[in-house]
Amino acid sequence: MTKTSTTTNPRFRGKPLAMRLLIIFSLTLVLIVCASVSRGKTEAATAAVQDWPSADPSCGSEVGNTLRRACGNCHSNQTNLPWYGHVPPISWWIRGHVLDARKRLNFSAWRSYSLRERRDELQSICGVIMTGRMPPSSYTTMHPEAKLKAQEKDAVCAWTTMEIEQEK
Repeated sequence: MTKTSTTTNPRFRGKPLAMRLLIIFSLTLVLIVCASVSRGKTEAATAAVQDWPSADPSCGSEVGNTLRRACGNCHSNQTNLPWYGHVPPISWWIRGHVLDARKRLNFSAWRSYSLRERRDELQSICGVIMTGRMPPSSYTTMHPEAKLKAQEKDAVCAWTTMEIEQEK
């Protein structure tokens, strides 16, 4: 078994230290630029047209707090990204998931939904929470505070049932 040093390694032969440092510096600079561009796009995507608290149908209630904690980061315009949410390519993946989540349900746009859309969403909320599809495990792994206890799920479903009745 022979040891190869950087002076005998063919990849480094003929490349002075200054050239290697320049390459490392350039790659670092590219990553920084990507991160700042990505951050700008994420901030633009999360600008609230309507604030969550004024649009949230359960504003100020215990259920509202539960929904905000477990669902609000993706299903509202009030996304609060963690530090790694600003680092490409992770930021691109998160941004895509958030935009997809908002297309499916956006609590910040709740008042703009038709009566039928609100009823459909209320029924769906209970279903996806009770089956464990929401919040997804990929999210709760990094955000354990978003995990819902059985009593919280029951409270959300009771609220959705009450809201559906009031919407009639």
